[in-house]
Amino acid sequence: MSDEKRSPAHSVGDARIYDYDPELSSHPAPPHLHAVPDQAESPIDSYLMRFEQLLNKTFRAMMMLICLSLTGLMFAQVIMRYVLESPFTGIEEMSILLAVWVYFLGMGYATREREHIHGGIVSLVVKDPQKIAFIRFVGSLICMMAACVFGYFAYKYALKEITRGRVSTNMRWPRGLWSASMIVGFAMMVGYFLLETISEYRGLIRMRLSFKRAQQSEQTSAVSTSPTPDSVMQNESLFSQVNASESGDESARTKSERQPDSQEI
Repeated sequence: MSDEKRSPAHSVGDARIYDYDPELSSHPAPPHLHAVPDQAESPIDSYLMRFEQLLNKTFRAMMMLICLSLTGLMFAQVIMRYVLESPFTGIEEMSILLAVWVYFLGMGYATREREHIHGGIVSLVVKDPQKIAFIRFVGSLICMMAACVFGYFAYKYALKEITRGRVSTNMRWPRGLWSASMIVGFAMMVGYFLLETISEYRGLIRMRLSFKRAQQSEQTSAVSTSPTPDSVMQNESLFSQVNASESGDESARTKSERQPDSQEI
């Protein structure tokens, strides 16, 4: 047991631990592709990546501010309830509002970082890297469609809350503030799943092109090493010339051996 190879330990947040495990898989699997690529392939991609980075910074700042505000509200509620003995019931509504917003913003951010839970059983069952990439592409497409369906129903529910003018019990705030978090969260999920699907599709195309190039290079190398008809004819002509020269040498030797005999006679 001590001689067996162990895979290096990684943190739970590192997405690379799902790529390939030498203890469970006997073949290398292609790495997972994220929604936002590391490098831009065209000028349009560079502009889109800059816009996405701006949105990402905005959402991260919102999540940080919401978490700090939620912490402050909980601290204030404890002080007012147990020290001043005059709790404010509106803090509970505000805390729920902030918690819902940070939950759905975190859902979209987790989609961007590909931090959702997934099993990774495909790389253990399927050995062909192209098939693995195709299955991942289909999975990203299905996730995007599911996010669209859930986002549609969230939009209908939020629109219903806003049009009917429903308000909260204590703060009398419009209930649409709570429901709008679902629309923003599912919109983020759909957008990042769309980018992830595009990245998976591009990776699949690149993999197929590289596979075809490898096959073509193997075929050209095999053709270059195999003998051609011209080379065979040249070899046959050289072989016949060598045989002719050897036969000529033998005839010359026999003549030289017969000449002394004739002189003696």
